[in-house]
Amino acid sequence: MSYYDLDDILADAEKLPCQFNYTIPGLGYLEGNPGKSIKKGTKIELPFWLAEILAILEIDDDNNKNQNLINDDNQEKLNFITLDDPEFINEKVINAIKSNSESLNLNKLSSQYYEMIIKWLNLIYEPKLIEVIMNCLKQRSFKINNFSNNINQKHFNNEFLYYLDEFEKKLFRDSIESNKLMKNWLKE
Repeated sequence: MSYYDLDDILADAEKLPCQFNYTIPGLGYLEGNPGKSIKKGTKIELPFWLAEILAILEIDDDNNKNQNLINDDNQEKLNFITLDDPEFINEKVINAIKSNSESLNLNKLSSQYYEMIIKWLNLIYEPKLIEVIMNCLKQRSFKINNFSNNINQKHFNNEFLYYLDEFEKKLFRDSIESNKLMKNWLKE
């Protein structure tokens, strides 16, 4: 994505559930306690851009003593935070995608659903999730294409269109434009 991509910026602002693995002085403002420490085991939602950085940074046990970071477990390396599965890929959502992806309201989960999935999978590689999401996109794109072909009919049911995330909405607009161009070309 580009630096100025609005969808990318909005996806970066989505919040992810996290748990701190260390007591860190001075970060209490993240949970509404300015000037205090954030305690080990604190569960908090952080914006994706911050959670992503904290989830990949590892701390050596020797550095912990120098930086006043406290890890009660005697582990050599541990990340600042542990990411919990976000709502947009929890078991309930994955089961809904597997059973009938067309009835799932992706816009309600996140208006940037596919962008969030891409960011999540860049952070945590899960081949099974990739397969499920690709099947979801294929099934939904067939329905999107059907809607774009039949948009001028009187009995047009557009409830499905409210369930689309921003990527699918763009796909829908592009399909309508493509169909218009194809019809014009065939007339000539």
